[in-house]
Amino acid sequence: MGGSSKSQTVGYRYRMGLHLALCQGPVDAVQEIQMGDRTAWGDADRAPLSNGHGLTSLFINKPTLFGGDEREGGVVGTIDVLSGHAGQGRNDYLMSRLGAAIPAFRGVLSLVARKILFAANNPYIKPWAVRVRRFNAGWHDHAWMGDSEVRTWDEDEGQEISVGMNPAHILVQCLTDPHWGMGYPQSTIGWSLWNAAWALSSEGFGLNLIWTRQQPIESFIGQVIDHIGGILYTDPEQGTFELKLLRDDYWIDSLPQLGPDEIVRLERFERAQWGELPNELTVVYTDWQTGGDATVTVENLAAIQLQGGVINQRRDYPGVNYGPLAARLALRDLRALGSPLARMSLTVARDTLERAPLPGDLFLLNWPRLGVDQMVVRVTGIDTGTLGAAEWRIEAMEDVFGMSNTVLSPPPPHIEDPTIEPLPPALVLAVEVPYWELARRLSRAELAYLTVTDTYLGALAAAGGSGQLNWQLAIGASGGDLAAVVGEDYAPLLTLDAALPASEFDAIGVPVTAISQPERLAEGDYAYLVDASGSIAEVVAVLAFDAADATIDLARGMLDTTPQAHASGTRLIGVGEWLASEGAERAPGESVFVGAIPRTSTDQGDPVLAANGQPMVLTGRQALPYPPGRIRLNGQTEPVVVAGDLTVAWVHRDRTQQTAYLVQQDEGDIGPELGVTYTLRIRNRNSVLAHIETGLLGTAFIWTAAVAALDAGALGDRITVEISAERDGLSSWQPQVRVMDRAGYGLRWGQYWGGV
Repeated sequence: MGGSSKSQTVGYRYRMGLHLALCQGPVDAVQEIQMGDRTAWGDADRAPLSNGHGLTSLFINKPTLFGGDEREGGVVGTIDVLSGHAGQGRNDYLMSRLGAAIPAFRGVLSLVARKILFAANNPYIKPWAVRVRRFNAGWHDHAWMGDSEVRTWDEDEGQEISVGMNPAHILVQCLTDPHWGMGYPQSTIGWSLWNAAWALSSEGFGLNLIWTRQQPIESFIGQVIDHIGGILYTDPEQGTFELKLLRDDYWIDSLPQLGPDEIVRLERFERAQWGELPNELTVVYTDWQTGGDATVTVENLAAIQLQGGVINQRRDYPGVNYGPLAARLALRDLRALGSPLARMSLTVARDTLERAPLPGDLFLLNWPRLGVDQMVVRVTGIDTGTLGAAEWRIEAMEDVFGMSNTVLSPPPPHIEDPTIEPLPPALVLAVEVPYWELARRLSRAELAYLTVTDTYLGALAAAGGSGQLNWQLAIGASGGDLAAVVGEDYAPLLTLDAALPASEFDAIGVPVTAISQPERLAEGDYAYLVDASGSIAEVVAVLAFDAADATIDLARGMLDTTPQAHASGTRLIGVGEWLASEGAERAPGESVFVGAIPRTSTDQGDPVLAANGQPMVLTGRQALPYPPGRIRLNGQTEPVVVAGDLTVAWVHRDRTQQTAYLVQQDEGDIGPELGVTYTLRIRNRNSVLAHIETGLLGTAFIWTAAVAALDAGALGDRITVEISAERDGLSSWQPQVRVMDRAGYGLRWGQYWGGV
């Protein structure tokens, strides 16, 4: 009686300001906001975004969303929707909290919660989820080919519903968007994508996908292609992107035919066995309501009975959120994956076809040897080879839609193919694998483990005639005890029809004679010039090769070699991808016999030894420092007269850094490699050493007239200057050498072998 009542705190309500960046903007609409898996805004509250120039605010009034004040409260407050449009201004609430020096957050869709009530009795914020809709917003210029929304009639709903964005529109935006896509102009989009967009729309094929920057855009494009069952490629003539949908949309009678007249070789023809094929397929897709996974499973009951059990395979299609579409994809994939479709590799003669087949193209296969009179086959890959190649290689598989039209006949009686005699190779070249090759073939970890005592052996071989299939690298401790190690294709072989002086760093328009497979020689390859003993004399780079005019342009003294003098008739063998490597580690000083075993489709021959039958003594080539480059005498490449002081200048080279491209002689400093010094030797006309300088760290040396006068015999009418790189007791594989007249008789380059 007469006492005063006192209020008691039973709990707290919690408020918070938030800024949530959601995705690339702008979007067409925000459809729903969920908090703690409950709808806080949506359904009857739903409204489309403004045009992006202004501000759209959403008011949430759900104070009992989580049970009210007696439990965990609810959500009440205003949320600003920032569409991310290019004209979007700074948000006033964010400026009031963070200051005026904030960005406008253009280019992304974000939500700003203005200190909303988000819970009671529980200070922890519940997870948010936002459903957005984007079909036409966000294009760089304007939406490609109009509305990209795909709608279909839903029997259960009794109305037309949206099933997603047209996949062709998704691909076009990925290819053309300059900000987050690949940035190609609209002119590179071929009409086949327009046709595909209409076809996909008529199929009710819509996708709902999220792309994040953690996934490469190329992978995302591949994901879209996997969903729709198609092939995206670049037209080689028009330079446009084209999309081929793999559908039953062709007439059998209109397809071109490939048979024995067009096919040079059918290298592979195989079918999967029934035991390897799935007879039940489960598609995992995204449930539109929950955002979680949903599944649909289809079965081939006849195959289950035939195979004696269920063989299930799973396919994930996260971009599908419409159950009937997921079921159609399950049936599509079960038909394709559960059918024993034939796969093949074949080579066709170029002159028998009007144009190179494109990925997704169809043709009728006729191959009597396999009993195939007619089979609908779809191209999955095409290799047209180098420019001017006479053959095209095609990867293909039987088309699932044309299986019912396949016509088979009993194979004809077997006739033995005539024996093709294996011919000795025109050239077998033993090679110590250079550091350049190892840097491309080994991983970084493997390359780091290389030591100066590791060396690797390989070889190149050129075909000795027509009908030769390939060859095998053979190695042994003696010439009569060779064992095959690995197989490889033949390399291209030419001969030079003109002499090459050592003073030419670039040899332009050198006439050549093709000996074997010249079409395999490509610009950018490197090649070996081979001396009369069958050993490597010099590495050159192929700057250009004109097969029609029979001329070649070369850059001289590549990798660890220096320019040498070569007589007309010197052989040139391309390296490219034709270098066979033993793979095993060897050590410098080992003596090994190297040979090649020629093979044809019906036989193989006897080993043919490299190096004119002599063993190869390994030098540890890959570890040797590169010789210097850009040699200058008194500042000139070829001085007419050398008198008085002689200044020899050069630039650094580094084998460990010269792995990105083929470095030419006249380029500037690269490196030097750690620990490299230079040794300079000067010899008189009788090859007697007149002067030596060791441990040079710089890039120049002056041999003064006074010092030269003291060097016995050095002032003869001809001297040789030789520069080599040294590191850890190792010398460069070839030194740089100049032979010159000191009294004005001219200058010439040449490899010094003990006599002038």
